[in-house]
Amino acid sequence: MIKTPGKKKSEEIGINGLNSISNLEAEIMKIVWDTDKVTVREVHATMLKQEIKKKECAFIPYTTVMSTMNTLAEKRILKQDKTAKTYIYSAAVDNKELSNSIIKSVSEKLLEDNAKKVVSRFVSDSKNLTKNGVEKLIEKIDKS
Repeated sequence: MIKTPGKKKSEEIGINGLNSISNLEAEIMKIVWDTDKVTVREVHATMLKQEIKKKECAFIPYTTVMSTMNTLAEKRILKQDKTAKTYIYSAAVDNKELSNSIIKSVSEKLLEDNAKKVVSRFVSDSKNLTKNGVEKLIEKIDKS
């Protein structure tokens, strides 16, 4: 991973630069969430088994999995236990928290100042929108 001098890492997970999550990172996180505590070797082996089941000819190098898991630890998505010779990884965030953070970041990035316009447009285009319907929608949003 190339680090840009002077570039500050954000605490949030989103769509910008170091705050994004790639397909490979998402695959790794699914494995970590399924197994709780795991080593790079175990994740690599699981990924190879998945590739064989899919009958894909792709081969993911061990070092790619290792560096990706290290990146996830730097992003504070994974915890890295360095007390043993082999690092043990566990999830620092659950899948719902990660999903919510990514969705929030994407929506903020895409909407920015246009949020009011988008909501206003949605409301004006909704012919069957009632006060009761809006209140129910707000309740659902608050519960999630």
